[in-house]
Amino acid sequence: MNTHSGYGDRPSRGDDSVSALRAEVTLHHTATVLHVHGEIDACNLPQWRAVLDEAIRAEGDSGHLVIDIRDVTFMSCRAILDMATRAQRSAVRMSVVDPVPSSVTNRIIVAAGLTEWLPVYPSRTEAMAAGRPLPHTTRTIPPASWTTR
Repeated sequence: MNTHSGYGDRPSRGDDSVSALRAEVTLHHTATVLHVHGEIDACNLPQWRAVLDEAIRAEGDSGHLVIDIRDVTFMSCRAILDMATRAQRSAVRMSVVDPVPSSVTNRIIVAAGLTEWLPVYPSRTEAMAAGRPLPHTTRTIPPASWTTR
C-alpha cells in the first residue's frame, strides 16, 4: 500500500472557521482511494480538479478509483459534476463513499442521474469491492461553461 498526502493546504475562504481542502491518495490492490477532507466550493474548484486529475493519474492497475468523502463538510454541485465528467471521460471506474444515504451529495448524484458513473456506497470496503465494468452509455455531461436560464 502506497500513500501520497498533502494535496492542498490552503483554506477555501479567508476565515478560520472554514476547513481547507485536503486529500490523500492510497494505492491498494483492488482500488486507489482518494480520501478528501474539508470543503469543495467555488473558491477551491481548480484545486479540486487538480486533486481529481492527480488521483486518476496515480491510479494503479486496478482501474478503480474510490473517492471517500466522509470527511467533506461541503461539496458544491459543480464539484460533483467534475467527478462525473472525469468518470465518464476516463478509463478509470469511480465510486463514491458517503455513509449517509440522505446526504445532499448523495441526493444530487441520484437526482442528476449520475449514479451510472458515480455509484455511492456507505463504506470504503463496499466501494472497493464494487469493481464493476464501465457503463456503455454515451450520455454527455454539460461542461461548466454551459449556463441555463
